[in-house]
Amino acid sequence: MTERQADRDAILERERAALDRWAAGDPAGYVANAAADATYFDDIAAQERVEGADALRAYAEGLAGAIPSHRYEMVEPVVQFAGDGAILSYRYRPTAEDGTPMTEWRATTVYRREDGGWNLVHAHWTMQKQA
Repeated sequence: MTERQADRDAILERERAALDRWAAGDPAGYVANAAADATYFDDIAAQERVEGADALRAYAEGLAGAIPSHRYEMVEPVVQFAGDGAILSYRYRPTAEDGTPMTEWRATTVYRREDGGWNLVHAHWTMQKQA
């Protein structure tokens, strides 16, 4: 396995661990690996940029109870590298516990290598528009 393959696997593992917590109803788990200077946008309530890990944690904690427990699929994840940075893009396909499809999302997350690991520095989530 090459170093880039190992980095790709590490980034996907971190993102899936965060998404597992989100899907279990723990939105604060999504930002557990955020860098101190992380930024964030989404189509829920963060249409204005959320700046800093503390603000991002507070935002995610404010969503507690609003995110129903569900299953998800990370569709077509792609990791692109730029020096000590990496961009992960994918579609998030959630389904309710009974199998009912939920709103799909497009996600772009940016990671930076820090202290030997990968930390989230930016995430942007957009609802998938229906054709």
